[in-house]
Amino acid sequence: MLISELAKAAGLSKDGVRHYEEIGLISSSALRAGSRVYRDYDPAALKTIENVRQAQRLGLSLKEIRDLLAVHGSRDFSREETIEFLRARLVIVKEQQKSLRKVERFVRGKLKRYEAGVHCD
Repeated sequence: MLISELAKAAGLSKDGVRHYEEIGLISSSALRAGSRVYRDYDPAALKTIENVRQAQRLGLSLKEIRDLLAVHGSRDFSREETIEFLRARLVIVKEQQKSLRKVERFVRGKLKRYEAGVHCD
């Protein structure tokens, strides 16, 4: 499928599809049409993009997703693997929340001091 078809089906821009390819999430092959060369994407790329977007909703970065795809390919996880992965991801999310609460307390404290007219450096 051509980039415009994939982009439309995936709800991405063509630049988004190109970016996914540049960082190794999907791949394409050259398709000649006369003197022009187009990128041809396997229909499986759509499933990969859907998986990438779902992983992003879990809070994973594109680099983390690329690394997961490198290890597991585009195969579906078993139920047990999915449970294990989601439990591990939940631990990470809770740690991130804890760190963000610390930052929030720090910012609130700074704001309170500035609002009270106390100069802070």
